[in-house]
Amino acid sequence: MQVIMVSQLGGPEVLQVGEADLPQPRPGEVLVRVLAAGVGPWDASLRAGGWTGQLPYIPGGEFAGVVVGDTGADAALDDGAPVYGYPGLTGCYAQYVTCPVEKLAPIPAGLPVTDAAAAPIDALTAEQGLTDELAIGAGDQVLITAGAGGVGHFAVQIARILGAEVVATASPQHHEFLHRLGAAVVIDHTKPDWPGQVREVTDGGARRVLACAAPTLAGASRAARDGAVIATPVHAELPGGPDGQHARWLRYNGQARGSRLIRLAPWFDDGSLTVTLQARYFWHNAAEAHREVEKGHTRGKLALVVDADLAASLEV
Repeated sequence: MQVIMVSQLGGPEVLQVGEADLPQPRPGEVLVRVLAAGVGPWDASLRAGGWTGQLPYIPGGEFAGVVVGDTGADAALDDGAPVYGYPGLTGCYAQYVTCPVEKLAPIPAGLPVTDAAAAPIDALTAEQGLTDELAIGAGDQVLITAGAGGVGHFAVQIARILGAEVVATASPQHHEFLHRLGAAVVIDHTKPDWPGQVREVTDGGARRVLACAAPTLAGASRAARDGAVIATPVHAELPGGPDGQHARWLRYNGQARGSRLIRLAPWFDDGSLTVTLQARYFWHNAAEAHREVEKGHTRGKLALVVDADLAASLEV
């Protein structure tokens, strides 16, 4: 099969088309023919030097595709059944991938396949941060920083679905977008005084915060009131000193769970939860997608279209 391969760590140019053996599913795994794969900052971070495993490796942590043969029989998934999932942080920039059955789910009928490919990691991370870490419910107010990005744009929508009032931060060009997604208030986080603005609109500081990007961590702390809870999936140094002591920080990783994807399905089906794709690329142009994601200003997500027929129909 064809794959995108990283044989040496470095810039986007190290992403090269190569050949690899078809993966063989182990017990409890499903073989999937990949139609599209999501692209996230974790892909670029691993490629640039974060990968510590053997070389070469195949990047990509999320996919949408179809079940191959009877490999999904134990999970009542027929040959050709559309599925999406998060098998790990690698392996999805390929024509085929294996995935543990508990880490995938049927693609909701209301979710286009390329959108589905870009959903699992960030949608699961957003949902788990809001529910497992922050326990957001109806009537709560939550601050979501970097609300226009991958995790952020899912978090804004899910928080509204859960009945919360959302205060979000973003650059000015994304404010209208976030209001459309359901944010009640959007603050310009390019302004140095944005934490003070948040404190004003939250009557003295946010009580619950989902901090979705490294550049917003210090500001999120300053925007939070004493005793606040700040959850973040970001792998970066947390604020120290007075900025970091008055609130309780919860660092977490989004867990790959098909059952949680199934929980999101009704929201995708009724349109209350959507995937914003800033751009789709033919997968051989993965380097271009990595250059874009490394700019750090993506609105929503990026996706690679792996299947040639799908790419032709989408004109990518």
